Amino acid sequence: MKIQRVVTKHLAFELDDRFWNSQQRWAKKDIVLVFIETDNGLVGVGEGWTPGASPKALMQTIEDDIGSRLIGQDPRYHTKIFAEVWKTTALNARRGILSIALSAVDLALWDLVGKALQTPVYQLLGAFTDQVPCYASAGLYGKGKDKTALAEEMQGYLAQGFSDVKMKVGGVSLEEDVKRVKAVRDAIGPNARLMVDVNYTLNVPKSLRMAQAFEPYEIYWLEAPVSPDDVSGQAKVNALSPIPVCGNETETGIDRFRELITHRAVEFVQFDIAACGGISEGRRIADLAAAFHLPCTLHASSTGILLAASLHLAASLPNLDSVEYHMFHQWLFDKCPPNAFKPEAGGLVRPPDGPGFGLEIHYDDL
Repeated sequence: MKIQRVVTKHLAFELDDRFWNSQQRWAKKDIVLVFIETDNGLVGVGEGWTPGASPKALMQTIEDDIGSRLIGQDPRYHTKIFAEVWKTTALNARRGILSIALSAVDLALWDLVGKALQTPVYQLLGAFTDQVPCYASAGLYGKGKDKTALAEEMQGYLAQGFSDVKMKVGGVSLEEDVKRVKAVRDAIGPNARLMVDVNYTLNVPKSLRMAQAFEPYEIYWLEAPVSPDDVSGQAKVNALSPIPVCGNETETGIDRFRELITHRAVEFVQFDIAACGGISEGRRIADLAAAFHLPCTLHASSTGILLAASLHLAASLPNLDSVEYHMFHQWLFDKCPPNAFKPEAGGLVRPPDGPGFGLEIHYDDL
């Protein structure tokens, strides 16, 4: 079995700018997928992180820097492929975009190998469970959306089977955010976990002030409070905040996570396998977190492809806390098997059944 073709696809979905977080409004959602095809007709699919950057740059990186290295290779040697490409970042100063490109390729290779062996990816990885705890992620700011509408929205996710929810903060005054958080806590009751996501918009003093203001509402974690480049500042927040810090989904490669973990800048190690280096690097990051007795949580806010891949990796991790199940970003869910991501009681979601990621999505169908 040899790789004979690498195909990239850019999908763009227009949005109406009605919803936002503390960093950005969404006018358009760009998605970059990679399909890897073998000489026996198998096709694996992966996805790369695209928010805030040119999809064309990512596609060209996949095609020019990685794709040519894949042709003629045996996809079962994906560890070797990953190592050879990553080695080039020592001199080319393109670690960020190459990590994302490698993430997309790595996902596609795992999907491909699972299909070749007729085995679900989570079983190839060594299954820990077949039910993954997920939380409903949304709580965005919106035009005409007051705290009552927000509370009803979050309460509705509990009615869908989730037991935990996450909302956005940091986009209005602290006084307003406290009212929003209180409204949600009152709506979901005392037993549901409530997480808040700041999207890297505060400094250390403002983060600590926010954490102290939110403390009465039993917040499970404070996500991405300060700039991802301020590791020492984030460590200070984590040490002094009454709410533990979660982060950082935008990091690429295990070296960056080593800095976060050894500086104790996080209590929940959060990574996104469309950015950090794929399933292969995600496993290493989770193992590193486990060595420091830290739980990990997977960020996933894009397509059903990314959610499926995340569920498969998550089902193999003994130190997993959760996987993000985004209620706004559900792109290509209609291309996945019916009820593939239906939550069971307590927000448990099973990895899609079948070989690889359990998906049958072909580049000709998009």
